[in-house]
Amino acid sequence: MSRYDPTTRTWHGSKQPPVLNPAASIGQVIVNILERTPNNLIQIDAVTGEEYTCDKLRIQMIRTALNLTQVFKISKGDMVCMVLDNRSCVMPLLFGCFLVGAPVHTLDSSFEESDLTHLIGITKPKLVFCTEHNQSTVQNAIKLIHLEAQVVVLDGSENHKRIFAPHDAEKLYRPPYLGDSNQTTAVVVCSSGTTGLPKAVCVTHSQLIAPYSMISHMEPSTVLCFSSLYWISAFQMLLLTVFNGFKRVITTRAFSPAYACELVKKYEVTNAFVPPPMLAEIVEYCEVRQMKLPTLKMVGVGGSALPDSLRKRANALSPNGRVFVGYAMSETGGIMSLDLLQKPNSVGILMPNVSMRIAADDGILLGPDEEGEIQIRYIHPFVGYYGNDEATQALLTPDSFIKTGDIGYFDQAGFLFITDRKKEMIRYRGYQIAPAQLEALLMEMPGIVQAVVVATPDKKPPHDELPTALVVRGSDETKTVSKQDILEYVHGKVPDYKQLRGGVFFVKSLPKTANGKINRKEAKKMVPV
Repeated sequence: MSRYDPTTRTWHGSKQPPVLNPAASIGQVIVNILERTPNNLIQIDAVTGEEYTCDKLRIQMIRTALNLTQVFKISKGDMVCMVLDNRSCVMPLLFGCFLVGAPVHTLDSSFEESDLTHLIGITKPKLVFCTEHNQSTVQNAIKLIHLEAQVVVLDGSENHKRIFAPHDAEKLYRPPYLGDSNQTTAVVVCSSGTTGLPKAVCVTHSQLIAPYSMISHMEPSTVLCFSSLYWISAFQMLLLTVFNGFKRVITTRAFSPAYACELVKKYEVTNAFVPPPMLAEIVEYCEVRQMKLPTLKMVGVGGSALPDSLRKRANALSPNGRVFVGYAMSETGGIMSLDLLQKPNSVGILMPNVSMRIAADDGILLGPDEEGEIQIRYIHPFVGYYGNDEATQALLTPDSFIKTGDIGYFDQAGFLFITDRKKEMIRYRGYQIAPAQLEALLMEMPGIVQAVVVATPDKKPPHDELPTALVVRGSDETKTVSKQDILEYVHGKVPDYKQLRGGVFFVKSLPKTANGKINRKEAKKMVPV
């Protein structure tokens, strides 16, 4: 249970040392684990049928490390960017970078040019991996920001083969220790932040290693996760697989409830991670067909609120398991709370070595059953946003707690409840959409004076958040724009997942806060129900 200290008004998870050594470099840990069970099957590609044993993975990651260093001249500290889907070679490529000590900035393969120019522009990688499908988009983005970076297309080309080519030194290779793992960045993932475009979150070697004392008791399992490594949840599922000797099923095909159920049945999947909208689609699909998923033992859910009614319906589909709801941030690298003990609408109790407190707007710390902003401190600290010291300092309190921007409370028994969030990012089908980007686009249109984009709930399953625009038009009748004009304009500028699916609504004015900013909470109430 979460333990409450009334003196400091802070809740604590249990104090216990991790099973794996967080002082080591993560490449050392992975190689050591893979060496123990060389013949164990660790990954299956559901599209190509390619399989990886632990030994094949170990050899491929070592070859990657050697070739990155000697052929591509990548050394410790050089940033590498991966704009990739869930194809077979991603895991050895990532782990090879871990061995070198090259931080990896992971981006989704579907990102458009404007997303890539912003995100790649932050980390300025020396080497970028992409696919044959997004090669031109990646190269255009790199050109726009005037970055000199090598681009390797993972399509079976010569450069692709050079990455994984056999090396004379592979048999004698020993993973190096890279230095203080609390300060050495392993990956860079993206955070929504509280406003605006995503920031680049540095996640350290120790943050990736330490949390897995939580799940080391689990039985051998088969894991399914559709998320690309753009999401911290995908890293959590990947490392859960490796550190526990599980089997991982991957696919480059897009999620659909029918395909997800097909994979669960075909591979007898026991562990899966899905955000609530995907879970809702799976539940709806199975209920209509009176289908059960009896192999599922653990369905991890996170990223947004999970209605208790949906949880109960999902539990009914897996008679041998249940849904587990967790709470995490990219900045912490791991799950901070989990409902190992269930209570309706709660995200559970604190995980080991986690401290958490609730603060009012004025910074005063609150007690049980008092609602405020959730603040987190983990034993392995957040080291910062890449290239953004100002945002890093703004996130942290003087005593190094992270200000999450999420609103919640602890009950008297130490269960955590999330009631709201300050974060403005809109979540649709597993993507995060920055309202600021859509608002900037709308403001480019003649005839629009003000615009705000808010999230409205889809009344139909899977109950996603839909980007919805509230627009103030100008008085110049020669520049009058219609709803259809706006929808067509946005359609031609952004990818499918960013479309204004919630609609466009014209208003005479938008509500403002005391300092003159648009009040999003009040604006959202203006959307017709």
